[in-house]
Amino acid sequence: MSAIQCPNYMAFSIVNKSSATGSVRRAAVSFSSLSQKNTVGSTHFTAKTFVKTNLKSRSLKVSAAEETAKTEAKTDAAPEVPVAKEVPAPKANQGPTEEDTDFSIAKVSFGSIALTVGITFLTYGFGSFFQFLPGADISALLLIYGFPISLIGAALQYAKLDPVPCVSYKAAVALRETQATSIQKQVREDVTRYRYGDEQHLDLALDRVFRVGQGGGVSRKNIPLLSSIREEVAEGELYTLVLCFDDNCPLQEFVSRQKKIEGFFGPGVVAGLSATEGGVEVALVSDGKNAASDDDDEWIILPPLQPGLPARRARKGSV
Repeated sequence: MSAIQCPNYMAFSIVNKSSATGSVRRAAVSFSSLSQKNTVGSTHFTAKTFVKTNLKSRSLKVSAAEETAKTEAKTDAAPEVPVAKEVPAPKANQGPTEEDTDFSIAKVSFGSIALTVGITFLTYGFGSFFQFLPGADISALLLIYGFPISLIGAALQYAKLDPVPCVSYKAAVALRETQATSIQKQVREDVTRYRYGDEQHLDLALDRVFRVGQGGGVSRKNIPLLSSIREEVAEGELYTLVLCFDDNCPLQEFVSRQKKIEGFFGPGVVAGLSATEGGVEVALVSDGKNAASDDDDEWIILPPLQPGLPARRARKGSV
């Protein structure tokens, strides 16, 4: 059938073409509007993202600057210097001193005695053996005993640690029996006698307090050395044992460990620290209580209540 014979078909085709053309135009317009909206939205999103990124970078820079300023302030700030706790000061007038006249076998140098006896035996033995001296019959005996005695004396002399000087005031000596704790008495007796095989006096106490060779402690070459001790009286008529150390270790190391010093030499004492021209002085001031309360002769050691706990102490006769 031809188009002339079907006018309705022609009209329908024209209408369809017109509708299609309008749809294409509307689609094009819609696509153009959508593209413009997407472009505007993309531009808006890009600008918004840029602003956020810029603000975030600025805040990070400000935070970094503040952290840098805080770090510089901490670095420039002076380190905190520990302050020694105040203790009763020594009396201005201590009075006369008193010499230690108590005899003790520990105050005798066995090395000097053995070395003197051994050399005497060897000298007389050689002299009598070559008939320069009388006693040829005992020369062999003198040589046999003189040689080992000399070696023992020389070994003791090599390992000997001399006692430190002790200055005692009469007022302090009078208070020693009534106020000095058992640890104060033990320290005084240990450092005023000859010792053998020890590198220095109070080596165990110094290792515990200063943590020698450990983290946070002092090195072996900077450990303080005890040079002398002194017995004096503090304000309030309190017995005081003063430990005088050399200047090998600064005062700040003592101050930072003041509580450890009191804990090691306690109970019943407070530790006072002061710097002198020769080094540092540690004053162990008694609290004034009866020394018998800290006497080991009146206490017995009991096992701990459970593993990991320290041992218990109780007065004799109370359990």
